Amino acid sequence: MIAVMADFAGQIVLVTGGTKGAGKAISAEFAGRGAHVIVNWFHEQDAAERTVAEIVAAGGSAERLRASVGKPDEVTAMFETVGGRHGRLDVLVNCAARGYFMPAADLSERDWHRAFEVNVHGPRRCARAALPLLAGQHGAVVNVSSIGASLTVDNYSAVGVGKAALEALTRYLAVEFAGYGVRVNAASAGILDSPTTELFPGGDRIRDTVIAGTPLGRLGTLAELARLVVFLASSEAGWITGQTLIADGGLSL
Repeated sequence: MIAVMADFAGQIVLVTGGTKGAGKAISAEFAGRGAHVIVNWFHEQDAAERTVAEIVAAGGSAERLRASVGKPDEVTAMFETVGGRHGRLDVLVNCAARGYFMPAADLSERDWHRAFEVNVHGPRRCARAALPLLAGQHGAVVNVSSIGASLTVDNYSAVGVGKAALEALTRYLAVEFAGYGVRVNAASAGILDSPTTELFPGGDRIRDTVIAGTPLGRLGTLAELARLVVFLASSEAGWITGQTLIADGGLSL
């Protein structure tokens, strides 16, 4: 059973890309704290069904909702559905991402376009579509970034540049949304102990190099990133907006 904590009891939380990796960990963390989690998915129906089933079996509350954050019409329809079903939204987590793990010289124009559609324009579209639902709740938006936004990482340029843009977007939206009582922040992390690390060419070498350069001497976990996201969405962070908080074990130092 999930050890349910009541700090998000009764709240409605939507996690884009919420079916695997960081998104799945974030969905489970919110459910474990009493939220009803709307797990957004697009490509993998089986993963979406499994994620929701696991949350419910553990004592949490969740539903799945299909939409591509890279398609404006689908984003609009998704938040219309949320409004129709629940009438409000307390937290939006923009976690859906598209990655290309290859040298910059090998990236095509289409690769760059598709990466920005999902990693930058997706969160922008979702935040704007969610605003009317969030405003009445003094809600929160948390964008999931990565250390590649501020440090250069081999074979990560399309994602890293997009995440840097996402962090800038976070600041602009924070100022704009503040008048509605909605906070906007970004949660960032160093390279985590997750399957994504294996997608990098020379993943084992990168893993060893990062551990050696991290003062705390290890990789972070998906659960640790999820807890950072939850903190930024919580009332404990009620005086924080427009910020990027990074959990990297000291690597960026």
